[in-house]
Amino acid sequence: MENKDIKTPEATPKKKGKIKNLLKSRKAKKGSLAVAITAVFIAIIVLVNFAAHLLVDRFPNLQFDMTASQTYQLQKDTADYISQIDKDITLYVLATENSFKGGMNAYSGTQYFIQADKLLHKMAAKSDKLNLKFIDLSSNPTFTGKYDNIDWNSKDAGNLIIVDAGDNYTALSIGDCFTYDEEAYSSYGYYVYTATNIEQAVVTGILNVTTNDKVGVDFITGSGEEEDLYSAMKTLLKQNAYDVKDVNLTTKNLSENAKIAVLFAPTVDLNEKAIDKLEKWLDNDGENGRTLIYLPMDIHVDTPNLDALLKQYGMELSDGLSFCTNNNYYMQNVFMFLAEYNEDNTTYTAKLKNAAIPTIVYNSRDIKIKDDSKVTPLLSLKQSVGVLPFDTDTSKFESDKDIEKYMTADGVTLAAIGSKSNDDKGSHVAVFGSPYFFSSTFLGTTSYNNANYLVNFCNTVSNRDDLGITINSAKVDSGELGVTNSATIVTFGFIFILLIPLGTLIVGLILYIRRRNK
Repeated sequence: MENKDIKTPEATPKKKGKIKNLLKSRKAKKGSLAVAITAVFIAIIVLVNFAAHLLVDRFPNLQFDMTASQTYQLQKDTADYISQIDKDITLYVLATENSFKGGMNAYSGTQYFIQADKLLHKMAAKSDKLNLKFIDLSSNPTFTGKYDNIDWNSKDAGNLIIVDAGDNYTALSIGDCFTYDEEAYSSYGYYVYTATNIEQAVVTGILNVTTNDKVGVDFITGSGEEEDLYSAMKTLLKQNAYDVKDVNLTTKNLSENAKIAVLFAPTVDLNEKAIDKLEKWLDNDGENGRTLIYLPMDIHVDTPNLDALLKQYGMELSDGLSFCTNNNYYMQNVFMFLAEYNEDNTTYTAKLKNAAIPTIVYNSRDIKIKDDSKVTPLLSLKQSVGVLPFDTDTSKFESDKDIEKYMTADGVTLAAIGSKSNDDKGSHVAVFGSPYFFSSTFLGTTSYNNANYLVNFCNTVSNRDDLGITINSAKVDSGELGVTNSATIVTFGFIFILLIPLGTLIVGLILYIRRRNK
């Protein structure tokens, strides 16, 4: 009798046959091809990422900056200046590169060190004359020995970068290269960084070690000036390798090497002794060649001695503020408006980088030219302008048109330069009608030409041919697309090197399985 419960031994061979047939099937061949293509695609992605990383390390300028404000790109002034360096210079960063990029134990704002590192590499890539090296002082303790003019012991020095030109060198501090919360540092001893000034600092350092004869600029103090108001002007001139000093005329004389003196918004008149010192300095024993820049207050101040000095140079100040009612010129209000350059005399604008960008004034006095044979207007405006006297009671104005009765058909002069002689030779007095013209508000923006105009003007009157450098602080906007800290670098690496290729592989497998089961 046949036993129906006994299974035949053919079951196993048939199963193996199915797998073999499946592998030989058309579906399997197509699926294998899809997997092979996916694997090749992933390999290409990995290789491209690796190659791009090596190229960017070797050639920093190949790096693509996707931030909205080009946070990781050199500003044009920096790139232009670095490319023209004709002397071998080495930037020594006093840290390992990993430590530097990590923020050097900063409490916050470490993203600015990553930004600074990228900018330093791009600066070095701009010129064969500029070398960048990272020095770990803990493993190179003798490095500081050759820089005996640098204070290495003071905790406040904060030396971060040495700019070495061989026969001359200078140290850049943490405060030179970055801005930080000084209150947090003084109270708790840690750094909270808010921006990087690495471009300004390095360019200033290079200018300082390559400029042999620096032009002196003395800021006159002792007449109630507000240092916070003119600090931006001092900083910009220092960045352009001017030798800037404060001089109190009550106790000292102006420097012999100074070609420019600045009297910035005095709240009291200079006394006769100070005026006498100023006049002797301008005369320079008959050699002349000096310029006083005077920015008066935007309120009424009795200054008979200063007024008498201006009269010698053919000028007089209005006792009121200039205004403009033409909305093509004024900004936030009628006292803040754009100024026009003097097209009849381009002496002070010929070397301006971009004369198409206007300057802006705020609360400016009108400069009355009493002797046009001695005075050259620098900035003015002719359309829809006037001067509102200081003693005007504006509370009685019933409409905006009430100010129109103070308009003048002659226009207003907002800056002018005068000489005692009629042939425009000798020393000069230049008057800019408002202290705000060179305040941080207008010097800190590229929207207006105030910063470039200041540098160009000082270069012109001091007979300097240097390239004027005007660079703004670079900030990282957290809302921008870009690498901002070490954690972000790891995250981007994880996404582009691992997550995207792995995701591609998973999608390929899913497509393969779905096609197989159809």
